[in-house]
Amino acid sequence: MEQILYNIIGNSLKFTDKGEIKVDCTILKDFSHYQTVSICITDTGIGMSEEYVNNIFKKFNQEDSSISRKYGGTGLGMTITKELVSLMKGKIEVNSEKNKGTAITITFNVDKGNEESPSKSSQKKQKISIQGVHVLLVEDNELNQLVAENSLKHFKCSVTKADNGRMAVDLLRKEQFDIILMDIQMPEMDGIEATKIVREELGIETPIIALTANAFKTEIDNCISAGMDDYITKPFIEENLLNIIHKYTKIQRRTNTTISNMSETLYDLKNIQILSRGDEDFIQKMLSIFISQTQETIPLVEKAFEEKDHAEIARLIHKIKPSIEGIGIYSIKEDVKQLEVLAKEQNTELFEMYALFESIKKTLTTAIIQLKEEIK
Repeated sequence: MEQILYNIIGNSLKFTDKGEIKVDCTILKDFSHYQTVSICITDTGIGMSEEYVNNIFKKFNQEDSSISRKYGGTGLGMTITKELVSLMKGKIEVNSEKNKGTAITITFNVDKGNEESPSKSSQKKQKISIQGVHVLLVEDNELNQLVAENSLKHFKCSVTKADNGRMAVDLLRKEQFDIILMDIQMPEMDGIEATKIVREELGIETPIIALTANAFKTEIDNCISAGMDDYITKPFIEENLLNIIHKYTKIQRRTNTTISNMSETLYDLKNIQILSRGDEDFIQKMLSIFISQTQETIPLVEKAFEEKDHAEIARLIHKIKPSIEGIGIYSIKEDVKQLEVLAKEQNTELFEMYALFESIKKTLTTAIIQLKEEIK
């Protein structure tokens, strides 16, 4: 919804020199669990002809080329807006009159909240910390830079800015970052080209998050093909920004901690010791089986991801889940459960699931190194 309002109100601001812009929200129907809501954005701007209104969702051009020269940009976004409204199973109506103004009405259903019971997402937000994360922000728009930088500094991140892809590549040749926020469309060098250089020429594996105003599948596929890890839509929503940075940097922080402090044991053999009833050979055999089984399964999961075989991913993760819990590797217990569920449901993008698997794999690899020390 934020993206929809951003597009419509943005156009009103761009094409209204005098008068007013109003946003009215009305509850049309009130049910026990949801409401039907209507939002109407009206302006006194330049307006559109009836013919243009009839085709506004079909074309990516402006009614008059002089408008583009005067106001800048294209005034686009209505096709994107229409798609977003359709995804919400809503309706959008446009009424406009040349030189008098425009009224755009969106109607959709929205679930009711509960003031007495804060949402899980807000509770989760309070627990998440990205303090100390070093972010490279690659964005040519000063307004977007300012908004993102303000949020990141609020979360106590350190931020380095680059105005385009070329500047970002130059910085990455000299400096290391925990995560890169990469705009797609920039002058001199765009985000796709910059990402390819970072991955293929520099060999840098730092997580790269695409910043895009258009979350179309084709654009996201291009980002992932270039070597990006994920994406976030603009305008930024703080909670989404916080979550995605935490998601990709917690893996790195966990791995760095493990490497720098190998004395931190990742497993707990208490349950196996109870089962063994003092039989040391039993313990040794259990550890050997776990190591062998896990080392065999990890490459098979990798192959299943390459083949986009959700069912096989779920089967393999389900197969090693009991032994992970049995060995007492509790730090990834919930991640393993989540990956199995996501693979079964098949509603999550593969690259998101693979990021979760990477986290699991790194912990298992380190745990295996430690467990080999237990085998005599």
